[in-house]
Amino acid sequence: MPEPSNQKLLVISFDDRLKAQEFLLATVRLQKDQDLQVHDAVFVQRDADGTSHVTETTDVTPGRGALGGGVWGLLLGTLFGGPIGGVIVGAATAGGGALYAKLVDTGIKDATVAQLRTAVPPGRTGLALLVSHVSVADLQRELARFPGADLVESDLPPAAIAAVREALAEANRTPFTDAAAPPPVSPPADL
Repeated sequence: MPEPSNQKLLVISFDDRLKAQEFLLATVRLQKDQDLQVHDAVFVQRDADGTSHVTETTDVTPGRGALGGGVWGLLLGTLFGGPIGGVIVGAATAGGGALYAKLVDTGIKDATVAQLRTAVPPGRTGLALLVSHVSVADLQRELARFPGADLVESDLPPAAIAAVREALAEANRTPFTDAAAPPPVSPPADL
């Protein structure tokens, strides 16, 4: 399934998983305000020893696909073929659901997630966001609230990457409390 060309990948690492989750919530608020569109989010947590754990938000896993397909097949098979039909159709649709989940990769591609397992530094949690319609100014304001965050990878335009790096550098230079407002930043035009 081809992705629209305006979707871009943004990967930010945080020193704490809760900060990564908080930033995801901030992006949901930005989406609600129509300042960006989030298509997928993936957490990549690397332990200090380098092992990684991935939590995807939109991809259907083969297990979930099999469960969903199996339940629907069991219901429909039982309705039209009785108990034996339910078992046969349920098993067939469970296999179909698992195959569907294995073949269809929505959101951030599995190959990209595999690369992020090593790109995120040990001891940190990376949040990979597939976004479009980004208001760089609003994204900068949110990023300025997260000291210790680092840009890991992005395919945003160079001016937007520079603006993101500037916001992260500002957050690391000027720690502020929740009561203080983030420092003003002059961003490039919206994407």
